[in-house]
Amino acid sequence: MSSKARVFVIEADQVVRSALGYILSERHETFTFAEPADALTKAARSAPDVVLVGSSLIADDGAETVAMLARKLNRAGIVVVADSVKAPLALAGLRQGAEAIIAKPITFDGVTHAVESVYARRGTEPGLAKSPRLVPTEISR
Repeated sequence: MSSKARVFVIEADQVVRSALGYILSERHETFTFAEPADALTKAARSAPDVVLVGSSLIADDGAETVAMLARKLNRAGIVVVADSVKAPLALAGLRQGAEAIIAKPITFDGVTHAVESVYARRGTEPGLAKSPRLVPTEISR
């Protein structure tokens, strides 16, 4: 890819949020948030290409949070970070508009591969039109 993706990590759990931010910060422009409202405020100034949503956030706020983010950040691909690709919260996120799942335990390669795959599929390279929402995929480690 010729440019870095702008990635938002929205995760209530500070340890997971920090780990994801650390993994992504070397290759991508990365911003971390504990609350969706903070991410939406930042998105008004600088829209993300990919959004990682932690399952703890879905557990706290409901899967509708993914649908709301997909609607408001419609150019961004959404990835759910969950305990497994078959976890009910992760599957609920897919039904609400997420494109992929990253299963814990998270790894450097797994996280960067998921972000770069979603980024490439969305056609977010400069000069390319937005691609249609693709069939959700599951990405583990």
